[in-house]
Order: sequence, then C-alpha cells, then structure tokens
Amino acid sequence: LVDDGKFVHEVNLTPGSFHDLASLLLLPLDLPEGAELYLDRGYESHLYEDLLREAQEVVPMVIRRRNSRRYLPWMQYLAIVGRRVVETVGSMLHHLFPRRIHAVTQEGFVIKVLTFVLAHNISLLTQKMAG
Repeated sequence: LVDDGKFVHEVNLTPGSFHDLASLLLLPLDLPEGAELYLDRGYESHLYEDLLREAQEVVPMVIRRRNSRRYLPWMQYLAIVGRRVVETVGSMLHHLFPRRIHAVTQEGFVIKVLTFVLAHNISLLTQKMAG
C-alpha cells in the first residue's frame, strides 16, 4: 500500500501460489474514509469491491477487463492514471534489490525484503528533508 508521495505504508509477502485477493484481505488497510484504493486486474471481484465499499468505506478503483459488467471508459482511465504511482514504486524497489537475495530461511528472506522497503522509505524522507 503506497500513497501518492510514493511512501510505502503496508507490505504483505505471500507465496506465489496465493491469489492476489487473498493477500489483499490480509492487509489491515488502515485508510481514511472515502480513500481511493487503486488495484490492477488481479483484484477484480465484484464481491470484494462491494465489501471494501461497505465495510471499510474505501473506494476501489480497479483496472477492469473490457468485457466486465462494471467497465466504464472514464473510470478505467482514472484507475490507470492512479495506478501509475504503484507501478513507479514497484520499479523503484526493483532497482534497490540485488540480482539475487540470498537467504537460508524464510524469515531471513522476509527481513531482507523489508529492509529494502525501509531503505526506500528512508530515501524518500531524506529527499523530502533536503529539498
């Protein structure tokens, strides 16, 4: 979960066999009422979108498939533009990672990945303080 300033607020690491929606449900999503949550096609589920709207009062902005019943071209455009920030942060994190992350245990791997996320956030904070 990132904000529009590219600061990472929440991270969830799940195995590759998990569906994207399963990992979304594991996030605490501590968002203010009426906040927009930009999601890609992997998170398109009418049931979960309605649950987010009703239970957490969050507006899900999902990039939809063209044959979706809820496809609206103007909403699609807004979702794609908003999603660019998330993709940019993913690219920034990817540049911080080494080619391989050597870890003997699962906990070691998680610590190393979270350290890179922390380094990204500290880098943003120092840039903000400097100028």
